[in-house]
Amino acid sequence: MRFMFTLNKIYAWSLVDYDRVVMLDADNLFLQKTDELFQCGQFCAAFINPCIFHTGLFVLQPSRETFSDLLHEIEIGRTNADGADQGFLMAYFDDLLERPLFRPPSNGSKLNGYYRLPLGYQMDASYFYLRLRWNVPCGPNSVITFPSLPRLKPWYWWSWPILPLGLSWHEQRRTTIGYGTQASILAMEGLVYLGTMLLASIVRCRILQSEKIPLFRSLVGRATCPERISYFYSVILKMTPILAMAGCFLFPFLLVPATVHPLMGWAIFLLGSVSLLVVVINFFQLPILAGMTPWLGVVGTFSVMAFPFYSNGVIRILSIVTYECLLAPFLWWAFTELTANREVTVVREPLMAWISPKAEPQSEVMKLC
Repeated sequence: MRFMFTLNKIYAWSLVDYDRVVMLDADNLFLQKTDELFQCGQFCAAFINPCIFHTGLFVLQPSRETFSDLLHEIEIGRTNADGADQGFLMAYFDDLLERPLFRPPSNGSKLNGYYRLPLGYQMDASYFYLRLRWNVPCGPNSVITFPSLPRLKPWYWWSWPILPLGLSWHEQRRTTIGYGTQASILAMEGLVYLGTMLLASIVRCRILQSEKIPLFRSLVGRATCPERISYFYSVILKMTPILAMAGCFLFPFLLVPATVHPLMGWAIFLLGSVSLLVVVINFFQLPILAGMTPWLGVVGTFSVMAFPFYSNGVIRILSIVTYECLLAPFLWWAFTELTANREVTVVREPLMAWISPKAEPQSEVMKLC
């Protein structure tokens, strides 16, 4: 379904007011000028593997005849390997692999015919991640493309620092079209999160000063006997804080606009998650360090992934894996501490309520004694 509208690219052949058109996907990242592409022939594209050329960037000469023929091929149902523009154009220009490699004329003249573009015009971003630098010898290192999973495209704020080049893509966006009203939306979200965290801290201080029972226990109430607490009920009470803590990360993640700058997106996400964690910790009276351990783990993972001075991609991956292995025992410790805390709330508190029932009125004889 995500390829539903990609065949709209063929309308580029109808732009007959232009002599050449360079068709681009939104995930292209330019490293240098590529004006020489307008010197290419009637159709030019780069092969990203030995058999398939990539339609994230291609050059064409607009033509009413070609445009009509393309529409006709769609109507008659020409064989399409992937149901999208790439499979369709691969079938239409099926002999492009046999065409010569594009070399721009030094005099600036335009070529005629079909040409293969050098790989440097459509460098797969995955080539970069192995060495964290470009070293493609066959052609200019001009354009990067991101043929990755749909949810890891560079315009999504969470794609960085998972994929380091996402920040470079957003930097080009910042210097061109900008981010519109997204900055004001994030500012309002940040103020709400700060207010929530401040209010939760004030409530906690008031409860501690007044020596009242924790809010969650007052809402749940008291059990009469530990034997009467069902296993299912105790599991629910022990897992409720864990699920609430998971929601502290999910809720801010969903509220951050998906296409904001990664630095802004991560800042609001971390602020929102820590503010909601403060609410959950205060509400359930959880141990502070254990409750904050998942958030500290996320911050650590973010820092390790975003570290800009790795010598190559292998060292970066090994560093991330090592950190996650070191983090795992701390997360397990936090989980056991949090569930043990709920064990105290679910079992020991009712037990004390059973052992120490409300004092009954004493008889006059007992008073005299």
